[in-house]
Amino acid sequence: MSLADNKRNVFTTIGSYTSLMEESKKPLQTDLFPSVNNEKDIVPFLLDVMKTIAGTVALKETIGSMFTKLIGEVEPSLKTVLKKQFIQSNSDNYFSQSFCSQGINILVKDIDINGKLKVDPNSEEGGLLYNTKEQNFDRAAYNAISNVGTSVVYNNMTLKYNDTTDKLQITPTTNMKIGTYFENYIDNAELIDKKAITSQVMDSFYGTLSKKQNKSVSQNQKELEVGLLLKQVLNDNDSFEISPKDYDAILEKASELSSGLVTYDLGCGLIDAELDFNDLDSMIKSISGSTDPFFVSDQFEGTIEKSSTTDATEENKQTIKDGFFQKIINITTIKLLEAVTTAPQIRVLLAIMSSLENNGTVLISDPKEDMKKFKTCIQCMAKEIMRLVAAFIFALAVAYLIKLLKPVITRVLKEKINQFIGIIKSLTGANKFI
Repeated sequence: MSLADNKRNVFTTIGSYTSLMEESKKPLQTDLFPSVNNEKDIVPFLLDVMKTIAGTVALKETIGSMFTKLIGEVEPSLKTVLKKQFIQSNSDNYFSQSFCSQGINILVKDIDINGKLKVDPNSEEGGLLYNTKEQNFDRAAYNAISNVGTSVVYNNMTLKYNDTTDKLQITPTTNMKIGTYFENYIDNAELIDKKAITSQVMDSFYGTLSKKQNKSVSQNQKELEVGLLLKQVLNDNDSFEISPKDYDAILEKASELSSGLVTYDLGCGLIDAELDFNDLDSMIKSISGSTDPFFVSDQFEGTIEKSSTTDATEENKQTIKDGFFQKIINITTIKLLEAVTTAPQIRVLLAIMSSLENNGTVLISDPKEDMKKFKTCIQCMAKEIMRLVAAFIFALAVAYLIKLLKPVITRVLKEKINQFIGIIKSLTGANKFI
């Protein structure tokens, strides 16, 4: 039996159990789910399973749980895998004296793919993009850029900006074994900032921050290209190639994000959406620190009504919500991968590693080309993120299956008991005593 047949059987079985409890429910049409024939990506299949069992409420809980639990719990596992990517043949060597004093010099634009380091953390948009509670690499880099020629220490590195060359000089704070240096940095670094991830996810959907930052179409296009390549790796496609058709779609979406007015097909035709910055700001502030997955998912859902410029029937509104939740889940997975492969601090680490292995030559430039150079690292991080996300959603799916099966089992057992009682009565003639 093929994988697709096995997937169909899952939906058929769920449909049978549901029909048993709800006699009026129509038979399940499993071929309506694209995930049936998707052999590589398990997440869409798990989401379809949850949607089949409990509908929109299951997708809402997934969204809420991802932002109240998953994002806050994945960092240790990601750090473990990331440290392995920096174990090279020179790991037991110490830095040279020249590297300790000179380090590397790298163009800001080569590490800052999304233009974040140009945004003041104290600005309105900066308040959503930066962790304002704790020091991290991005804030340190911004401080170095804002204070030309001043040494800014973060973790185990010193950053100094040269405005003439638009380069950051990165030097180690002390000499140590190369492998130990990378391990120490990763152990003490902040890789996943929930507020920043949330802001990036929502901006990828609505373009609210892109408009606020006055990002150009070309800047958004560059970011979308990187995101698409990472999405392909998550789906087990490591060609690192973008088709002409995808380029056309990217250019159109880049233009929409720059204007802050986007168009999506979430299952019932094209809809227009435009989310005001104040609404985005309020939404992110309201969920900050919340541990209630349904409250958080309600805030995500609330942006649909606030942003939609298209009238829809009640049935279509439900379809739109389902499509919205599934799209947000997919975008979140990509943003997690970005945080550990293409974020500024990760590109700096890759730049340092490439310099140490290539006689001082830094092999960081075009992010799309860099993906091919650091292919193994990206693949390993993608596999770990998919494992974590799939395991998380699987656990939720199992919980919903148990909720479905409990009343089914109770009903079946009750029917069997009644049958047995009837048989016993008929065999013993007990009816005349009752």
